[in-house]
Amino acid sequence: MRRLLLSSSALVVGLAAVAAVGAPAVADSVSPNTCLSDCTAVFDTAGAHSFTAPAAATSLTVTVNGAAGAPASQAITNDSTALGGAGGSATVDLGVDGAGVTFDLGVGATGAGSSVSTDGDLLVLAGGGGGGGYVGRLDLPGQIFGTYPGGAGGSPTTVGVTPGATATAFGANPANGQGATAAPGAGGIGLAPGSAGSPSNGIGSVPGGAGGSRDIVVSGAPVTHTGGAGGGGYAGGGGGAVTQVDAGDDIIDDLVAPGGGGSGFLAAGLTATAGEPNAGPGSVTFTWSFSPAASTGSTTVHPGDSVTVDVTGLPANVAFDEVLDGAIVASGTSDADGAATVTFTVPAGQRAGAFPVQTLVDGVLAASTSAVTVVVDPAAATPSGSGTPAALAATGSDLPVGGMSAGALLIAAGAVLLVARRRIAAVRGAR
Repeated sequence: MRRLLLSSSALVVGLAAVAAVGAPAVADSVSPNTCLSDCTAVFDTAGAHSFTAPAAATSLTVTVNGAAGAPASQAITNDSTALGGAGGSATVDLGVDGAGVTFDLGVGATGAGSSVSTDGDLLVLAGGGGGGGYVGRLDLPGQIFGTYPGGAGGSPTTVGVTPGATATAFGANPANGQGATAAPGAGGIGLAPGSAGSPSNGIGSVPGGAGGSRDIVVSGAPVTHTGGAGGGGYAGGGGGAVTQVDAGDDIIDDLVAPGGGGSGFLAAGLTATAGEPNAGPGSVTFTWSFSPAASTGSTTVHPGDSVTVDVTGLPANVAFDEVLDGAIVASGTSDADGAATVTFTVPAGQRAGAFPVQTLVDGVLAASTSAVTVVVDPAAATPSGSGTPAALAATGSDLPVGGMSAGALLIAAGAVLLVARRRIAAVRGAR
């Protein structure tokens, strides 16, 4: 990972440059900001791009596909087998050293290599495929007897240069464009020779050589036939020649030879695995995942207590919720480094028990703290007036003891009143 270990000063300069020119180029497709695992950013529009890997990513790979070479001209033959050579493909493990780094990308057009570099250092390049060729009696209209793909681009799986493949029309015919190595591939030899590919510039993909071009007269009119172009790559493949071959029937056929593939490259300190040969356009795809973590210093709390949670490893600037015992108790947004700190109050009605504080992003569990024990005061747990009634009096009355005393007083007062009334009546009778 030596090439990814940027100095602090270089990183500051790089970030300042990004800020000065605005946001990096937008990928052709990218996962939502809430993605936590196997997130992707795909660049498949030919040209130069840049990509800044998420700062909190804990895994990061990049898959680089060189573009397939051009098929044989449809103006000459519409044979479905008239394909260009496959582009190289490799997936490179950039690891945690790639987190937060800005990468410069080159996505290859037809027959060109695709590359990834950073801070001026080339990290990986997958070669482009050579252009396709064909054979036939070309002075007769429609007399195409066979087609040949160009050489495949190099798929770098070991450190250094991976050669592109040489085209294989008629086996080892010298008209075929040669595959590139660290040096350019030689052009094919023939009546109209192909040209050699370009030498490496050490920065990105360079072009392959042009195919030889020759006019062949058909029905009194010249038709131009051009050999397959060499594929682009770390060094360019050679272009195919136009020549004549003895097909074994004592009749000479015209061969428009395919081009050779461009070479690939992998920087020291990196590991890569080869992908399937790429039959389509060039592309660069980054894939990453996060490993969020949450922690709190609180171990035992009561309703009404404050709890602080520290969260790290989230995507940048993403909203999240904190959940205790199934209820959302706080919300927050991560910073540019994927970190945040939130504080919440344990709800007054929270039940007793041990519960982790869970961090959810878009409803998906991202991280959990260790369990926090909630202790509830028994007095606080029983609402006022809902306690057990006092023991009933032995009389069996449903009234409480205090009610029985009041009843006894009323009965006594009634007896006194009755006695007083009888005395008054006796006095009146004696009169």
